[in-house]
Amino acid sequence: MMKKILTVFMIVAIFVGILPYQNTSAYSVDSNCFIEANEARRDRPSGAIDRNGKNITFDYSNLPDQKKSTLICVNDKLLDRDVPVESVSGIKLVPMKALFEAVDATYKWDNKIKAATVKLKGKVIRVQVNSAKATVDGQAVTMEVPARMKWGNVYIPLSFVSKQLDLQFAWQTGSNILRIFTNPEVSVAVASKSQSSDTDDYEYSNFFRVSNRYLLENNGVISLLQDDGDEMKIQQFSLSLVKTGAKVIPTELTDFGGAHVGEDGYYYVIYGQYNSEESNSKPIYRIVKYDNKWVKVAQLDIQDVYVTEPFHASNLTMDSYDGKLVIHSARERYLTGDGLNHQSNITFQIDMKDMKLLYSGGEWPINHVSHSFATYARYDGDRIVYADHGDAYPRAIVLQVEQNSEISNEIEVLKFPGKIGDNYTGAKLGGLEVSNDNYILVGSSVSLTEQYGKSDTSNLFLGLVSKALKEDTNAKVVWLTKHPVKSNVRITETHLVKINDNKFVVLWTESAERKTDLYYAVIDGAGNLLKNPKKLEGVRSPGNMLPLVRGDTVIWYFYDFVYQNSKKQDGIEFYSLQVD
Repeated sequence: MMKKILTVFMIVAIFVGILPYQNTSAYSVDSNCFIEANEARRDRPSGAIDRNGKNITFDYSNLPDQKKSTLICVNDKLLDRDVPVESVSGIKLVPMKALFEAVDATYKWDNKIKAATVKLKGKVIRVQVNSAKATVDGQAVTMEVPARMKWGNVYIPLSFVSKQLDLQFAWQTGSNILRIFTNPEVSVAVASKSQSSDTDDYEYSNFFRVSNRYLLENNGVISLLQDDGDEMKIQQFSLSLVKTGAKVIPTELTDFGGAHVGEDGYYYVIYGQYNSEESNSKPIYRIVKYDNKWVKVAQLDIQDVYVTEPFHASNLTMDSYDGKLVIHSARERYLTGDGLNHQSNITFQIDMKDMKLLYSGGEWPINHVSHSFATYARYDGDRIVYADHGDAYPRAIVLQVEQNSEISNEIEVLKFPGKIGDNYTGAKLGGLEVSNDNYILVGSSVSLTEQYGKSDTSNLFLGLVSKALKEDTNAKVVWLTKHPVKSNVRITETHLVKINDNKFVVLWTESAERKTDLYYAVIDGAGNLLKNPKKLEGVRSPGNMLPLVRGDTVIWYFYDFVYQNSKKQDGIEFYSLQVD
């Protein structure tokens, strides 16, 4: 009998072309709820042919309709499609066994009395079919509706589960998916009918690139700014992350560089355009000032700065203080005698009130780094702090401090072996911030002493430079992870988010064996851990966008353009990390 069943199974697989859908509770690949749900809604095989050539028709009348059901994902992994969400009198019910086992609870069923018991992290929950009475650690709790049997599973109210396990959940109504998360420090909110480009957009191999998404708060309104080629799409949200409006404004030049909201309440956006002809009179950069309604009020054009391609092979950061705006990025330079267009950093300083250029880096900026594959700038009072991912001059992660229009400090924080201008360094620079006593950098790097250039394994580092430091021999590098070279764990995405002068959040992703996870840690201004690294199960990373800070909360969002954009009732999924 078993041989006959296996024969039919193999014939089905051959004729259908794919293996039958399986429960995804133990995925070895990088999970994505929307992809898995889309696959789960495919037609079930209608039948098969046995080894005797006889047609066999499958009967699915005892299973839910996977095309119409509300499917469930826990930490971005799809539960079995045959245990969807159920509803009784408007109360949403979820399958007890599948859900609790997905969060690593133990489940026990007593068939005699039709009761289920689960244990998770010392908590014991017991429910009985057809009864609204449950017990939690021996204490009676009344559920909204009685537990019931459906599809061979005990179903209980979602509200009860969420409260007892401190779960967060979000409804994506267009995709018809209930998304459940088990991280109590991260709240989740779906902004219905909001869209974005795909947030899986962090591209940093040898060099970084500019972001085309910004999340900015101004005057009680959160704006999501997205470059869309010939126009900028702006969606506006309340502080509770409810979409309140949208508008589109034209871009000024062909390339978008970045955006910033100043302490003066105005938005500043920088654009650029190619200059292959090496014209000194052509505007290569344009900085546009917008009011809080996104109405243009002024612009500043910049030319004659030795640039053929703006924003080349690097990111861009902006910061403002005391009426001044600093912009730090990179560019492709004019053709030189060796027949090459080299790449280096470039910096601008602007008077925000009058929109006048105070400083232009030009051919040789005072903070020159070449190549510079990532660029960051922050004000520290009347000083400007720069951090660059250098590949040649110098070949290091380098921090420079400008004061009174001169570079007073130049500290090589992390020096790379290899040839000058080799392009490959094995490192990534993810952020720069200012604390009370230190300048803090975050990034990742392969081992600089073991199998350099041969192993992709990387670790997360903090670079700590005392404000009083004059020589780079005393720069401090702290490794927050210690993955062995042979582990093949890769750290790609890194973010440094400032909460206040003595509290910072580090966010990063770790990838191994086709699986990527997001982690966070909290550090003080000296780089000491206030909260040890923790994995945020199922939470998607910010991608190439600096998260927004509101008080002690760090906010970013996730959107899967391929699978969500056609579902107009879906929305951006905002994550809010509460930092204690």
